[in-house]
Amino acid sequence: MRVLITGATGGLGGAFARALKGHDLLLSGRRAGALAELAREVGARALPADLADELEAKALLEEAGPLDLLVHAVGKAGRASVREAGRDLVEEMLAAHLLTAAFVLKHARFQKGARAVFFGAYPRYVQVPGFAAYAAAKGALEAYLEAARKELLREGVHLVLVRLPAVATGLWAPLGGPPKGALSPEEAARKVLEGLFREPVPALLEV
Repeated sequence: MRVLITGATGGLGGAFARALKGHDLLLSGRRAGALAELAREVGARALPADLADELEAKALLEEAGPLDLLVHAVGKAGRASVREAGRDLVEEMLAAHLLTAAFVLKHARFQKGARAVFFGAYPRYVQVPGFAAYAAAKGALEAYLEAARKELLREGVHLVLVRLPAVATGLWAPLGGPPKGALSPEEAARKVLEGLFREPVPALLEV
């Protein structure tokens, strides 16, 4: 199975890389040094790229070739009140969550029956004070995938939206650390992979 994990140097992406060790594994991320180290650990190919740049995304997907599984683990958190948030924060959230997914789907090639996994968010967890920009980016991603799913299904490709509770990754570092009871990245990856290969393929997987 040929697998591409984007955002592989994050906590969740790294957990998927380790869980899928042994497959024809391609890893992408922006931190080339950490990416190369992880690739050596799991026997994968490292393909550094900034997926918010469409040209880099296109080059990455051309090099990756036809995929059986795509795990889009790219993400970024940011907190600011609506009166404090500047354009930079809003654009940063949209670029990290929506643009990267849009560029990947635009340029990816898939084998028949492939699955492409993206991470949304439970509204009750993110539609809270200070997270308006983050919540908007996640909501935009979910709406984009809902429309894209119908198009890709004609090609035999299944888009799967995953909603996870809080996962203890570095994403929480700027926010003071993960909340109590957060899943470990390894547990989150295991639960997603357990549900991903059911038949029929779930359009929405809530963990």
